[in-house]
Amino acid sequence: MAETECPTPPGERSLLRRFTAYSLGTSLADFVYGAVFVTIFLGRGAEPWMVGSIMAGANLVGLLMEAPSGALGDRYGHRRLLFVGLLSWGAGFLFVGAAPTLPLTLVGMCFGTVGFALHSGTMSAILINRVGSRDRTTRIARIVRVGALSGRIGSALGAALVMVAGTWLSPGPLVACGGLLLLSLAALTPLSFPHVQGRPDRRIGVLVLESVSQVLSRRFAPMVALAMGAMSATVLLVASWQPMLLERFGQDVRLNGLFLLVMTLSLAAGAAAARWVHPRRPHVWGPLSVMAIGVPVVLAAHDVIPLIVGLVAAEFLIGLAGVVAGVWYQLMFTDANRNTMFSTISTLAMLAGVATSFSFGWLWDLWGIPVAVTVMASGAVIGGAISLVLTHLFPESTEFAEPERDDSARNSEPESS
Repeated sequence: MAETECPTPPGERSLLRRFTAYSLGTSLADFVYGAVFVTIFLGRGAEPWMVGSIMAGANLVGLLMEAPSGALGDRYGHRRLLFVGLLSWGAGFLFVGAAPTLPLTLVGMCFGTVGFALHSGTMSAILINRVGSRDRTTRIARIVRVGALSGRIGSALGAALVMVAGTWLSPGPLVACGGLLLLSLAALTPLSFPHVQGRPDRRIGVLVLESVSQVLSRRFAPMVALAMGAMSATVLLVASWQPMLLERFGQDVRLNGLFLLVMTLSLAAGAAAARWVHPRRPHVWGPLSVMAIGVPVVLAAHDVIPLIVGLVAAEFLIGLAGVVAGVWYQLMFTDANRNTMFSTISTLAMLAGVATSFSFGWLWDLWGIPVAVTVMASGAVIGGAISLVLTHLFPESTEFAEPERDDSARNSEPESS
């Protein structure tokens, strides 16, 4: 059953437009990088086992930064954290694009990973914390869906840019251009988003401990399992599609861009399809979508179906699962600790990502890509299945959080700095 549309307040509509532009721009830069980063690693001397280890190391750096990043936003203000995150992310991409050696490439990758961790969740928190009790579920679902859909469209544009610009630009300069875009968005952040009052009276450790205790409770157990399963499936696809493409068609950056363009259009279609999922039933469709992600990837790895068909199907499911799961999380988070709770769940999910990328690299080196993909696809199935079971065991996991302030209090906040 589809959600029932409700009128969007003018202030929220204005913020949604800016949110859409930023989601599109950051995703464009990220997917320019995503289309070629494995190619860059291999071109600078990395072996297959090293690719998995490099990705695991970057995820570990992001994990260490993700854990406190949400508390930084909740304490000092989400706009400040968004600015710093985009600054670090953009600088990291510039470094990756210009680095002459693999070790220096890793340094830039770490800067980019830290920046991504700092920025994640901040834009959603700015908007959702201004949503009151009126039509709350529908409005939050709309914000999550709009952010995901605009991000997927930006991803498609990034892939198209690689396909076209790959004719005269090598992978390094392409990534550097993405870095310049992120730095431009960082410079415009103070003009684009309202100032959000932080909570400087509360310590970072207190915010983190509060959020960790809530996220590790029975109420959030199904969401944690779902987040870990979704991250495992996503990392598997990210780690495997370029090697499978190289194995079948050889190295051609334009082909990377073409495949990624088609994949990200499917990702956008999956995010758009979430419109027809009832916003109060994410606990059903989220796990089912996550469980199915690995199936087409495994079939494509074993040449049962064409590679592009498997990748497109998997991306559609990732797009659908990402929005549905995101709605579930945001409906359950409290306004006071929204960014910290998002970071806590992201940190736990990244643990699964680290394990998946590291294990995939070694399995690929030992037994080849088909076996590695088949073994690692089980992570998503297990995570989704556990989420379904825990939802039935802990019914409080679908009792959505109520707003902490009414609409009049929220509407009295300034819309811009």
